[in-house]
Order: sequence, then C-alpha cells, then structure tokens
Amino acid sequence: MSATLTEPEIALLKTTFETYTKGKGFTPATLAEIYRMAKVSITQEEIQSQFEAVDPDQSGRLDFDAFLAIMERQYQRNPEEGIQHVFEMLDSDKDGLLSRDDLQRFIVETGESVTQDELKEMVLAADVDGDGLINYEEFVKILVSIKFRNRA
Repeated sequence: MSATLTEPEIALLKTTFETYTKGKGFTPATLAEIYRMAKVSITQEEIQSQFEAVDPDQSGRLDFDAFLAIMERQYQRNPEEGIQHVFEMLDSDKDGLLSRDDLQRFIVETGESVTQDELKEMVLAADVDGDGLINYEEFVKILVSIKFRNRA
C-alpha cells in the first residue's frame, strides 16, 4: 500500500492505467498522454527521467507498480494536482461540475462501500451552494469525508 495515495486514488489510477495501456504496459509516450489529459505541466525530459527511474532494465514498458511509483512521486511534488486530476477524470461532460452519477461511478470504481443514503448525505454536506452538483472545492470536502470515514 502506498504511503501517500489513498485506496480510492490507487483504484482510480489503476483504472486510468488499464484504460491507457490495454494491459500492454506503458511507455514514455503513454505517460506523456496521461499527463496531457490530466493537464499536468511537465517537460518531456522530466517524463523521461521519471520513466528511467523506475525502468532500471530499460525494457521500455512498465507495469502498474512502476506507474504507481511515478504517480506517487508526482503527487508528493504537488498533491493538489493529484486531486485536480481525479476531479477532471470524473467530470464526464467537462463542465467543471460532478453529478451524483459521476460520484457514484467514482465510488464504485474505487471499491468503496457507500450506500445511496451515505452518498446523498455526502453530497448534501459538501454541496455548499445547494445546486445538487459538486464543484472542485466541494469534491475536496467529499474526499476528506471518505478518508475520515475510513479511519473510523
């Protein structure tokens, strides 16, 4: 288990990894595409350096554990960027807002056990403006509530 990433974050990264690699491992080009989609500002040299740090045998393709190691380092450098990445991945219509369906999909993908009533309660607690949709700041509140719930 990662010291920096939560189980839901790891599950989402696993989904991202599988979506982009189709089980064939990832290359520097795949990593660059993932960063581009997540709007992470990083140079090609930084990507190559990250890749080489976890590819000691220089095979050119890495598995999920290596991808996770790279993402963990990236999150340590800028944890806010990681949360923003998760939000953008879930925002299916790219309007800057998450619906309850978006959140339900996230919870299912991460393997969390949350009832419909608990989800409704989280949304109500986080939805400060009362529009029934979750903006980025409200999403952060939900992540905090999930982390807190898991520690209890």
